[in-house]
Amino acid sequence: MMRRDELCPGADECPYAWQEGTGGRCEECPATLLDDYLASPKGQLIQQTLTLDFALRAGVTVSLQEISYPEFLLLRVLSEERARYQGDLMKKQHGR
Repeated sequence: MMRRDELCPGADECPYAWQEGTGGRCEECPATLLDDYLASPKGQLIQQTLTLDFALRAGVTVSLQEISYPEFLLLRVLSEERARYQGDLMKKQHGR
């Protein structure tokens, strides 16, 4: 989710979208595939976890008994990915 803007360079730069003449995303566009997945039942769990993460970051208190194990695992993955993403941003800012 944090790297969503890196999935598709846009119709002007994507050779596949240009070849297909869609004027938008190509059929196999990673951004489109992500949107399709997020609309699925498993994707809904990811969306719910993102909402839960937002609430936790805003100060809402939730016990482990109140969330499912898959939500807990997704929160862990989200936290790890956020740390990796922030580290990558810092490296870019410092020219590494």
